[in-house]
Parts: sequence; C-alpha cells; structure tokens
Amino acid sequence: MEVTRDYIAIASDVAASLRNLPSGHDFVVRVVQTADYPIESLTPQRRYNHFYAENTLSRRVLILVLQDDCLVAGLEAHEFTSLTFEVGASRIPQQAIAVNACIEKVDTSGELQSRMPLARMMVAGYVCSLQRYSKALDVESVGVHLFARAQPEYLFAKSQHNPGKHTLDDIGLVKWWQHTMQHALTYAMSNTSGSLLPVALESDGDKCISDTAVAYCVVPGADAHGAAVVLGNQSGFKIGANGTASPSVDWKWGLSHPAEAIAHNCVLQFPDDPITRLLAKSHTQSWTVAMLLEMLAVSEECGSGHRTAYFSAMLPIASTQLPGLPGCNVTADQGSLSFEDYDQVLVAIFDRDMDFSATDAAKTSSRRFTEFIDQKFDIPVVAVATNGPAIELNPPVVAPNTPPAVNDLSSMVRKKRKVTK
Repeated sequence: MEVTRDYIAIASDVAASLRNLPSGHDFVVRVVQTADYPIESLTPQRRYNHFYAENTLSRRVLILVLQDDCLVAGLEAHEFTSLTFEVGASRIPQQAIAVNACIEKVDTSGELQSRMPLARMMVAGYVCSLQRYSKALDVESVGVHLFARAQPEYLFAKSQHNPGKHTLDDIGLVKWWQHTMQHALTYAMSNTSGSLLPVALESDGDKCISDTAVAYCVVPGADAHGAAVVLGNQSGFKIGANGTASPSVDWKWGLSHPAEAIAHNCVLQFPDDPITRLLAKSHTQSWTVAMLLEMLAVSEECGSGHRTAYFSAMLPIASTQLPGLPGCNVTADQGSLSFEDYDQVLVAIFDRDMDFSATDAAKTSSRRFTEFIDQKFDIPVVAVATNGPAIELNPPVVAPNTPPAVNDLSSMVRKKRKVTK
C-alpha cells in the first residue's frame, strides 16, 4: 500500500463539482489532511481469529470552502485503507485491499451569498476523489459511510444563530442525506468513467464492473415500512432515452450484512460512533446484526425520541482511465500534516472566539483561521468559478379564483308535518 492520498487532487475534485453550481460565483477550496498512521482493526474482535490478519492505515481529511474570504461550508472525514489476509476453507491465504471512508461532519455557516446546493456538491466532489484514489489501489469498490444525527452546528461555532443558516430536524436531515448520497454516488460514477456502460454489467477480465452503486439506509427503531418514507422511489437501474445505461443507486433497507451474522465479525466500528460504543461492551460478543439494530433503537443516542440513520454505500470503481487530475501520489505524503498538527487546525476552528452568528463576526473568524493556516502550514488552495445553469424554483401553486361551491342541504332537512286537529 505505497499509494498515498494527494490533497491537491481532493481539492481539485471538490472544485470541479462546485463548478456545476449556478454561474457567477467564486469559491476557494482548502483541504487539510494527515499523513497515514496505523490504527487498530475496524473489526477489532477478529484479531482473535488465527486465520485472519489485518493492517489498517487511517487519515483524517478536512475540506473547507470559502466565498469572499468567508468560510461557508466544511466537511470532515476519516479514511481507512486496510490490507487483510485470510485463510478460508481452501487453506489458501487470500489477500484483499479495502478502502472505506466515514463522513463525520458536514456543516454550513449561513454566509453563502445565494441559495444553492453547495454542501451537496461538496460531498459529491469528495466522493469522486475517493473513487479516483481507490482506482490507484486496484480495488473494485470503495465504501462510503456516515451516521446522520441532527445538530444545530458541527464545525462553525454559533452558526445556529445565523439567520442565513437553514437547520434541519431529525427526519429532514435523514432525507437530505439520502438525496445527497444519491447525487454524490451518481455524480462520481458518471464523472470518473470515460463513457457510461451500454449495459448494466460489463466483464473486465476476472472483474465485473457495474454502473450501479448499492446503498443501505437504516433508521434505528423504524421497520422496513419506513423505507418508503425515507428512500422514496429512487432505486433500480435506469436506461437513458438514447438507450445507454446511466449510473443509478440501488437502495436497500438495513445494514449491509445478513441479519443473522455476528456483528463483531462484520460491522465496521468507526471512531466516535454509537455502534462502536455499543459493541465495546463485554456482553455484546454474541450479538447478531439484528440484535445490534434492536439495541441501537433503545440506546441513548439513537432512541429516546431521536431519529438518526446509518448510511453505507459501495461505490464501484470505473474500469476506464479516469480523466483529468492525478488522483494519488506514489512517493510520499507531501503536504500532509502530522496528527498533532491536524489537532491544532481543529483547535483553531473550534476556538471559543470563533463566531459565525452574523456576517461581520463570520468574516473576522474566517480571516483569523485562514491566517493561522497560511502562516503555520502554507497549504495551497484551489480556486473555482461556477458556470452552471441557474436554479429554477418551482412557482407556488395558486388555486383558481372560483367561488366555492355551496352545499344545498335543503333536501336533507326534514320538515315537520302540521298536526291537524
């Protein structure tokens, strides 16, 4: 695993995605990332298996988008590259490389000058960069995971008080993430393949490359009938008008593992995650995936009236040459920070003096943070000018100006008979 991540390529992929926003806007993309460092396995209980071995490297990535020198959006992710060795029934060691990314935080400051899906396009550009990096490692797919939990702010202090910020409730955030994942996966598949595949599956030697990503969503405490509310009708392989296949996402309800499987053997345990904290308890060794979901539904973080969701997707890697930017650097972690330096960046952005509650305060906080980054680390930025079409808002439906119908109830009134004496 000598291939390393190029932070300039990440910034360039995000900038390429932002370019599709309505024209007339200028943005700057900054990417801060750590060098690779070894961590414990994402399935730590498997280390007791004498027929399984794993070597996992991790890095942290922070993406920041600025407009007119003011921070407007940010994303933080944890990436994992695992090399595994396993001896199966054939007694022949099998080697595999897996790439997984956990999106931990996405936030906006409320200072975006015009209403547009900036955060969604930022996520799409990041997912696109993951596919480019994974192709260099010769893996067939990359896992994208996240835990959706509504909070008023994640990265930008006091931004919940900014009148320009639109904060979502529990269900609103789950739906937003489902639509965002849908867009990000289809964007990545259509922008990193030289041409869309003419059929749903195409053979490439021993590999089977598909233009359909498989995505999973589960809301702890909700049954499968809740899938229609969250997912809607957004699954299946779609054929374009010209007869060619277009990328699509096949949505499924639940985790991406069989319900009867032992959770410790298959469910990835990411840092700072409710599943990880739950499985860390000693009495969970024999829990199945189904039992894990049941316990999540009554846990403090996912139950008690909260509506949260787990999203997981396997993004297929394009079989053709990826266009544009180099996706990796095969020499060294040039421009990557140490773990301690990265923590300094987080301390700077979470500083108690940072304030995004109003425009003047947000610009002052953004200037203080960027000056610290430039003086301390001198990380290059990528500028982008948008050139996409304008967003057409659906006009409100106005009812026709016709007088309301009058119900004639005279036929239903029973007249009292006159009594003759």
